[in-house]
Amino acid sequence: MSEPATTRPLHIAMVLDTFGDVRNGGVISTQRFTDMLRKDGHRVTIISTGEEAADQVTLKAFYPPFAKAVMQRMNFIFAWPDREKIREAIRDVDVVHVQFPFYLGFVTAVIAKRLGKPLVSTFHVQAEQLLHNVGVKNKRLIQLIYRIFLRYLYNKADVVICPSHFAEEEIKRYGLKAPSVVISNGVTHEYRPLEFSRKYPDKFVILSVGRNAAEKRQDWLIRAVANSRYKDNIQLIIAGNGPLRGHLIHLSETLLGGTVDFEYLPPGEVIRLYNTSDLYVHCAEVEVECMTALEAMACGLPLLIANAPLSAAKQFALGEKHLFSNIADLTSRIEYWYEDPEALRQSKTEYLQFAEQYRIEASYKKLKKVYRTLAT
Repeated sequence: MSEPATTRPLHIAMVLDTFGDVRNGGVISTQRFTDMLRKDGHRVTIISTGEEAADQVTLKAFYPPFAKAVMQRMNFIFAWPDREKIREAIRDVDVVHVQFPFYLGFVTAVIAKRLGKPLVSTFHVQAEQLLHNVGVKNKRLIQLIYRIFLRYLYNKADVVICPSHFAEEEIKRYGLKAPSVVISNGVTHEYRPLEFSRKYPDKFVILSVGRNAAEKRQDWLIRAVANSRYKDNIQLIIAGNGPLRGHLIHLSETLLGGTVDFEYLPPGEVIRLYNTSDLYVHCAEVEVECMTALEAMACGLPLLIANAPLSAAKQFALGEKHLFSNIADLTSRIEYWYEDPEALRQSKTEYLQFAEQYRIEASYKKLKKVYRTLAT
């Protein structure tokens, strides 16, 4: 007789298009949970593109012709589902966890259900994120993409994990019928207040971290700083890469004399930026949670968040002074925090306390409970 699932180590198949050196929130979250599961004695088999490795089934990569250029700048690639490889890889697992609602995920969902394997999926990707990156904001096309996501993955799942209550409400609004649970991506303890020398000791440093992509609206931040009467005392740092990097550099040269510091750093090195900045600004209009905001506040960096209808990030705003609705509003908020350093120091303390509820250990405990329940 096999050992009860409530006590024995589990075998989880993590299915995602890319798993390597990618600065994508869904990938980073999967990497973190995979590391925790393995350290806890569980076996995790990765089904993805990339280098051959122990406990990894490597698939061929591909780009759709119409999206290749954008995807390369996003450092993301699709995996071509080899049905035989997938079938063999998940034959003996306890749970199959599909991370992205793309072709690999759709095929894996069908195979998992045929083999009678419990299927978990995570709502990492909003349809708007895909379309806004190619300049499309058509409501009917957005609805069509959500119908595809739901039909071929989410409504086939035994449980859908949503990184925020906003994300859960959003996917239900489009027709999710499968059970769902809210589990934050969480933040690890490496993100905490640390002492570093400041690169710009005489400046008010504003930081934004994320892909240089349309839905992140980092151009708002450049314009807002350019409109401020304190612009000569402000140092803006934009950390990330993406298809709009050249446009943002040009905008910086035009409006701020090229003074914006554009960084592209490994995740661990971004901790230095969080700890040597005065204010974190997130302008994104589409977001299922926002891992960079979690990381920033865990380092004690106060947040200024766009009050966008399609963004969950506004859940991290501790009051109206931490929200903005347009560029003029953002300029006003930046000036408020610049003018009141005591309020900024108090906000730092408040954010450190607030961030504790999002530590990854709590999220990991919830995720394991989902796996255990399905594997029983």
